Amino acid sequence: MSIIEKIKLLFAAKAPIVEIVNEVKQIKSGYKTVSFWVTVVASISSLVASLTGFIPVTTGLIASTAITVVYNVLRAIQNAGADGTVPLFQSSRFWVGILGIVLAGLTQLKTGGIDPKWVEAAIAIIGVIMAGAQSLGAQQPAEETPK
Repeated sequence: MSIIEKIKLLFAAKAPIVEIVNEVKQIKSGYKTVSFWVTVVASISSLVASLTGFIPVTTGLIASTAITVVYNVLRAIQNAGADGTVPLFQSSRFWVGILGIVLAGLTQLKTGGIDPKWVEAAIAIIGVIMAGAQSLGAQQPAEETPK
């Protein structure tokens, strides 16, 4: 292969490489977003507030569950229609859901006085929302048909 052919090949490969680089620049992991960290801090704060007696335990559990649900739904809506899907264990929605479940369990373990039905309901709600958010976030953009 001559030097001229190599230069031609380099220019031919430039367009796809530039496209790939631009797409990689647009990727923003969920854990790098402000909403992720607000959710984590708010969930942990509701746990601490309920365990220290600042707010009732059931209120803390409801707040933590609501925060987890809102985050999962909002991130799923943001990801819906985006090209590609995020694998389950790399999804910030998954890890926020797991955090919500762990916090519900910790609330039950530390207090012991909360009705187990509250914890069961919180975990069930988080599980349903996680599954729905994963499904919604995996939707691919619709193909446009030429007119």
